[in-house]
Amino acid sequence: MLYKVSRLSALLGIASTAHAVTLTVSTARGNATSPILYGILFEDVYHSGDGGLYSELIQNRAFQGTSVFNNQGPYQTLQYWHTRGSDTLILDNEVPLLTSALPWQMRVDVAEGATGATGFWNEGYAGMNITTATRYAANFYLRGSYKGEILAAFWSNTTNSMLGSTTFQVDQTEANGWVPYAQTFTTQFSAPDEKNTFHLTFDGASTAGQSLRFQMISVFQQTFKNSNNGLRMDLAEALVELGGKFLRLPGGNNLEGIASPYRWKWNETIGPIINRPGRPGTWGYVNTDGLGLLEMMQWCIDMNLEPILAVWGGLYLNGEIISEADLGTYVDDVLNELEFLLGPSTSPWGSVRASLGYPNPFTVNYIEISNEDFLNGGIPSYVGYRFNAFYDAIKDIYPNMKIISSIWSGYFTNLSMPAGVIQDLHDYLSVDDMVSKFGAYDHAPRSQPVLVGEYAAIYDAENVNPNQLDNPTLQSATSEAVYFLGLERNSDVIVGICHGALIKSLHDEPNNVAMIKHTPNALVRSMSYYVSKLFFTNVGTETAAISGNVGYGPLYWSATKNDAGTYFVKIVNYDGAASTPITVIIPGETGVATLKTVTAPDKYSTNSLGNTQSIWTETQVSGSGGRYSFTLTGNYVNAVLVV
Repeated sequence: MLYKVSRLSALLGIASTAHAVTLTVSTARGNATSPILYGILFEDVYHSGDGGLYSELIQNRAFQGTSVFNNQGPYQTLQYWHTRGSDTLILDNEVPLLTSALPWQMRVDVAEGATGATGFWNEGYAGMNITTATRYAANFYLRGSYKGEILAAFWSNTTNSMLGSTTFQVDQTEANGWVPYAQTFTTQFSAPDEKNTFHLTFDGASTAGQSLRFQMISVFQQTFKNSNNGLRMDLAEALVELGGKFLRLPGGNNLEGIASPYRWKWNETIGPIINRPGRPGTWGYVNTDGLGLLEMMQWCIDMNLEPILAVWGGLYLNGEIISEADLGTYVDDVLNELEFLLGPSTSPWGSVRASLGYPNPFTVNYIEISNEDFLNGGIPSYVGYRFNAFYDAIKDIYPNMKIISSIWSGYFTNLSMPAGVIQDLHDYLSVDDMVSKFGAYDHAPRSQPVLVGEYAAIYDAENVNPNQLDNPTLQSATSEAVYFLGLERNSDVIVGICHGALIKSLHDEPNNVAMIKHTPNALVRSMSYYVSKLFFTNVGTETAAISGNVGYGPLYWSATKNDAGTYFVKIVNYDGAASTPITVIIPGETGVATLKTVTAPDKYSTNSLGNTQSIWTETQVSGSGGRYSFTLTGNYVNAVLVV
């Protein structure tokens, strides 16, 4: 009853200012924090990879298919391709194929008596980002007899005009087989919006009554750090800005596969893209696997991220489980993957890596065995034989490898989880439950470290299970910040933390949360993104004990300190007073501190396309005798005092 009275008073503005809060930070050494405490998870979900972070503009570039419904094939289609002129487009598998990995090609049958330009065009992933600010690389393979020009061009549907083009000179016959063509070019005009398409046209009269076959029609916009087969620049730059320290790859449920045989097969994601067959993905569409194992490792190099590599562990999402008798083949496959990444260039798989441009082994310190094996009846076999089969084989060759279990240690009842194994725990919670986890790890066993491999606040008072939040709100992001504080305070046992939904397409999934949502030419950095950035970029190397003259709630706090002696004092006001005077005391500290805050006009404020409601501020706070005084304004505020 007292709670309800004080809450009502706050709503009426009677108690809009809290009593002054004093927080005292100890200068004694604390526990070491994980060097990779904050990171990111990637899996190709809702076109976060294909059509998102992967910089390919063409959808269905190799006719591998698009949509996946209930694992009902065949998947190969000509969806997103359209004729223009006097021709017909046909899905064709007449030999010779370009490669065995790509069994279907597009046959273009040109009508008898055709004249003028003819050809076809592609929609892209709900459009394309066409700008004079970047380069474009157009590639395709052609089979058939043709002498003349092929024009590659971007067109704006909004202005019905050509934005830029390049011309390929062709002189080949059917006897030449598949001939590759490649050009890099810039556009003359920037598009006014994302409603743009890519066209290939050629002379109809020269090909009338004949057929030309096309395969792997690809257009890349200039990539992040100009990496080959690389990342979309604006999305990659947003990830750099976020400031994470690790990349958990390649997912997620997309690792497991919807059903046999469609698991993520590492060796089918390496090498030339014409040798990658792709597969029906978990999240409703065919994956090209263009953003494959080596591309993800290059991503780690380019952003200085520690890879946390998940390997397939014998469970498909439909509940199919590999028997103990048959598991050896899959254990060997994981060992081959590790040799590919870690072995010398003289080893069988290390030599394959070297042949692909990486003579030196990568560094991988963390291996997760499978993903979410608590799903679909996976626990008994995971505990009974699958986990140990992979664990023993990996440890035998790589004794210093840190192994991660995809399930909670408490599921290991008959046979205990080996000491030191990291348990991957996933928390998709309501805002209230997220806040309630603030002290969840205060008394956790230190012998069993924790990776929070996925988290998100997905429910609130207005969005109750199963109806999830459309986007992170100030309230939900602030509840995640309280959750962070509890993990930071226990960062001697917490290895790392990453959000469960890094990137999603606004066209694919506007109706549940993600750190970043995108269209072909724009990004929305969510409330969770900015709160995460605040935490990710302001963390020390050891904990610092901190005490207050009030108890936790609605104000929460923690502190860390780095090797240079800088303190990061984090304070979160979750549904507290609209104005909270705070004094932070750090004995012996002098000079000016920086106060960084993230808030928004209302607890239900969200960021949307063209409308960023989050407010990031940085102000200077003068200290005197180790005391730093300031006022937090707002019922929901996330703050870091950097001293």
